[in-house]
Amino acid sequence: MSVATSGWTPKETPKERVTEEHFFRIAPHPGNDFADQAGQVFELYEAALQETGQSTDSLVTATVFLSDSANQEAVLRSHPGFVRQFCGGGTVSVVQQPPSMAKIGLLAYHVRRPSGRERRTTDAVTAQTQALSVEAGPYRFIYLNNVLPNQGISPTAQADDVFGFVGTYLQAHGLSWAEVVRTWLYINDIDTHYAAISQARNQVFRRCGLDGRSGFPASTGINGRLANPFNVMMLNLVAIQGLQPGQCRAMTAPGNMNPTTEYGVTFERGREVVYGDRRHLYISGTASIDQQGQILHSGDPRRQTERVIENIAALLRHSNASLAAMRYLIVYLRDRLDAGTVETVIEQTPLASVPRLLVFAPICRPGWLVEMEGMAIDGQGDARFAAY
Repeated sequence: MSVATSGWTPKETPKERVTEEHFFRIAPHPGNDFADQAGQVFELYEAALQETGQSTDSLVTATVFLSDSANQEAVLRSHPGFVRQFCGGGTVSVVQQPPSMAKIGLLAYHVRRPSGRERRTTDAVTAQTQALSVEAGPYRFIYLNNVLPNQGISPTAQADDVFGFVGTYLQAHGLSWAEVVRTWLYINDIDTHYAAISQARNQVFRRCGLDGRSGFPASTGINGRLANPFNVMMLNLVAIQGLQPGQCRAMTAPGNMNPTTEYGVTFERGREVVYGDRRHLYISGTASIDQQGQILHSGDPRRQTERVIENIAALLRHSNASLAAMRYLIVYLRDRLDAGTVETVIEQTPLASVPRLLVFAPICRPGWLVEMEGMAIDGQGDARFAAY
């Protein structure tokens, strides 16, 4: 069993005005059945919340990773720990991406602002889709999770339905795709369906006026099986209303990776959002790629892992940040037997102390054996903008 936490708090802000951010990664003992492992996860999570002074009220979003969603998700959602932790606020996603050495894993993100400094509204948009709106100062943060297709059999039809639903939802709440800073696309059988879903996204962004100049959201497109095998995809996103010009920028690493538009997809390598008291750096799913968009080190998980970390470091360095600022990491593996090799490499880098989950989730190109995503936070704010 293990618990890993990371947090960030402005160092020079008076305590009564401090906004805290915490990430929690929880993994159970690898033995025993699913119900027992789930119980361990919730016990460890509750203890970690108490230790850090957090509560269910500060939950923003959580992802539960399962080894067999068809058989486990119903058990999970009826578990007293799940009901207690996730049915009172925040948003939660459940996806089949088997964690290394366990049947379940949890990553949760909490934000605690001083009393009266924010207003939260939760919304059960559909039977599956959840939304959390957080208003703080001039900002409104929208977390939309579990957007599933309601109709369509083909991947293209399902993608059109999902992206269309999101566009309608954003418009109804005074936002647009231009204010979406981060997305996650969970795609069932990504080797078969990624191209159609990616093309549908391209068309949506084109219709909305997003291009290489305006920029795109940071994103992860990854294999993720859902409890209903007929659902080809699920979408999660973060949108921010109230950002000023120059406050949100695309992250690049031109010496390491080319723009994604050069090979026909529409997402940024990362997104940097600057507040008055801190920065958030959203790192998209990053693989072993070179500046021409080609796969590097085919068939070699060790060298691919080294290149992934090198690429993430380059993204951060180009934004005057470092790997030390990373607050969580999800490592996606095409072959779960590569977990030991990948862990050995990570342990030799500054990412060794970052809370992370290794999960089995094939990547959008078969030749990529390893992909990583995460988020960095540091204190390089800009006084022109309001605090987070």
